[in-house]
Amino acid sequence: MLKKTIDVSKKARYYMLGNPQSNISKVWFVLHGYAMLSEFFIQKFENLDDGNTLIIAPEALNRFYINDYYSRVGASWMTKEERKTDIEENINYLNLLSKKIFEEIGHTNFKLNILGFSQGGATACRWMFASQMKIDSLVMWASDLPQDTLIEKNRSVWENINTHLVMGKKDQLISSEVKAKFLDLVKKYNLKYELTLYDGDHRIYPDVMFKLAQSL
Repeated sequence: MLKKTIDVSKKARYYMLGNPQSNISKVWFVLHGYAMLSEFFIQKFENLDDGNTLIIAPEALNRFYINDYYSRVGASWMTKEERKTDIEENINYLNLLSKKIFEEIGHTNFKLNILGFSQGGATACRWMFASQMKIDSLVMWASDLPQDTLIEKNRSVWENINTHLVMGKKDQLISSEVKAKFLDLVKKYNLKYELTLYDGDHRIYPDVMFKLAQSL
């Protein structure tokens, strides 16, 4: 049996809060987690829409049913199948999208922030290193840092980005042991970061997000 591939084109969906115009001073790309849709994920960021901020929520390219009644749909950035290909396609997709958004804004004199929630964090992190964008802040919310990004050649990039790690004290998907191992990993790498702990579970809390955004 011989495995072969073929390149195809595909429409990618994204949602946006705000208008890409000349008065934009801050841009957020927010990447949803596993089994989520950007249409609903972006609603968590409505309080950031102040007229000068643009929020873009790209949707992962792979959608599927998430219950037995075929009534709910979610999306995934990648699985273990064709992992490398999915990573490359995600990066190409996000690079094309950001280029389109920046052209619509008409300038690059804005703060650029990227947020990755849960599974979206790994995609956000890998995109950051594969793009040529000047990123001001990276927010990893309830997300792991891919170990392939914690390498020596990336150190200068990490040192020039404002990195925020956000974790819920009641996150049912991140045990205390997992959290401790993760913090030990970034400590050994000497990663500079700010840590935000909130009293909640595995989701975006708009009030916590708003407070964090105001500090960036």
